[in-house]
Amino acid sequence: MTQDQRNHTDHTAAVADDHDHGPREGAKIRVGILTCSDRSSRGERADTTGPTIHNIVVDRMNGHVAQYRVVPDNRQAIAAALTEWVDEHKLDLILTNGGSGMSPTDTTPEATRDVIEREVPSIVQAMVAESLRITPFAMLTRAVAGIRKQTLIVNLPGSPKAATENLDTVAEILPHAVDIIQGRDLHLPGKGGHGAAKQPKQEAHASHGAHDEHGHKEHAKTPAAAGAPTASGGMARNVGGPTC
Repeated sequence: MTQDQRNHTDHTAAVADDHDHGPREGAKIRVGILTCSDRSSRGERADTTGPTIHNIVVDRMNGHVAQYRVVPDNRQAIAAALTEWVDEHKLDLILTNGGSGMSPTDTTPEATRDVIEREVPSIVQAMVAESLRITPFAMLTRAVAGIRKQTLIVNLPGSPKAATENLDTVAEILPHAVDIIQGRDLHLPGKGGHGAAKQPKQEAHASHGAHDEHGHKEHAKTPAAAGAPTASGGMARNVGGPTC
């Protein structure tokens, strides 16, 4: 990491620390992206799913990515990151990716349940229902969505394509959900507040393998947005928020 990158990271973290859940300039929701992957946390494989989620947050959800981190598939590490981002940084929405399948190392759902106070199962149900139209492997997910304090946490699959399919399904409604959680004026998406105008949904992807598998070869071409976070090694990297 260059000195300029370190300075940017430190500045972003300081801004996040001072934030509360009050009115936000431009009505942008503040989002954290948590990639859960042993290999990416060790720097053995670049995280392509985090930047993919970043693009959707900015382009379709009127969001600002305030925090980004890669952690191992470790229940305690995942729960600690979620707790920190809710209790200290007071993010509006946290999107995890990876670790929500049936592998012995997949512990993201357990870590999420360790920290949430209320579950929102219908969010996951909607994502699964839509994904089942593309692949039967969608039924193998154990993803969780829930609320801690005034923050919504949603588990997404580990592959860029599957994460895109899932997030496309709920991207329009998540800002509205944040408004409800935080007691803001209720509205339909696109009618003010956080809800962004609906964008044309991407065409359905071709059928693919298990939704929570990182690193499919066809995903290597996924471009990161300018300023989007990338994983470059280390056990846990907190890159802070790229300018959105």
